[in-house]
Amino acid sequence: MFYFDIIQNGSENKKILKSSIFKEFEGKFKHLFTTKESFIKTKEENLINTANSNKKAILDYFKIKNEDLFEIKQTHTTNIEICAKTPDLKGETDGVILQNSGSATILNFADCTPIILYDPENNIAAGIHAGWRGTAGEICKSCIKLMKEKFNSKPEKIMAAIGPCIAQEDFETGKEVYEMLRKTVKNSNGSELFKFKGEKAYPDLAKINARQLEEEGVKTIDICTFKTTSNNEFFFSYRKENKTTNRISMVIKLV
Repeated sequence: MFYFDIIQNGSENKKILKSSIFKEFEGKFKHLFTTKESFIKTKEENLINTANSNKKAILDYFKIKNEDLFEIKQTHTTNIEICAKTPDLKGETDGVILQNSGSATILNFADCTPIILYDPENNIAAGIHAGWRGTAGEICKSCIKLMKEKFNSKPEKIMAAIGPCIAQEDFETGKEVYEMLRKTVKNSNGSELFKFKGEKAYPDLAKINARQLEEEGVKTIDICTFKTTSNNEFFFSYRKENKTTNRISMVIKLV
């Protein structure tokens, strides 16, 4: 279950979002999703100072050092980077795997699906940016396979939290996108993963990614019920807010 918490930025309390499935591991792993109050990513000049101030408050909140922070260039790929000791990621990457104590990453979203994977046995964590292209490219499945290959992770021990993304009823697609997404999961016909209205399909990106994870053996999956479009008072939406440059962010850190 997802719940709101707060961070303090000076005299102000700012809402953040967390998943309760990680509570018992807070001594080893920390995470949050920003909201419209605590946002740290924007291109609007009148909001940049607030975003920078919020970012500093969040880095302080998690005790993240700049030299341990991996920030990536997200371009709707299925590329996943395993982070080394220095944050020198230069390529186009939409998935990050953290392996070292103290390391952290930030990914940004405004309708696409944010996914956190955490392996408590090996204390490694992954952050994934899955738009429809990443979902169609099965970035979640690729990340699980990489965690198995490189760290001997057991999928049944990996915990997943799927954050706020576009609501199914607001994600209208044509036949081509529908077919690409349908092929990524088994037994998708007639399921809750897709709804239809005439020739248009309405995929549920959160549930499709969850199904992909289940098919790789992940058993613990927390899907956020808040949506960027239908809960737009809390989260930014690219579609609903006329291509806004404001973003919600996922921040994760290994302690």
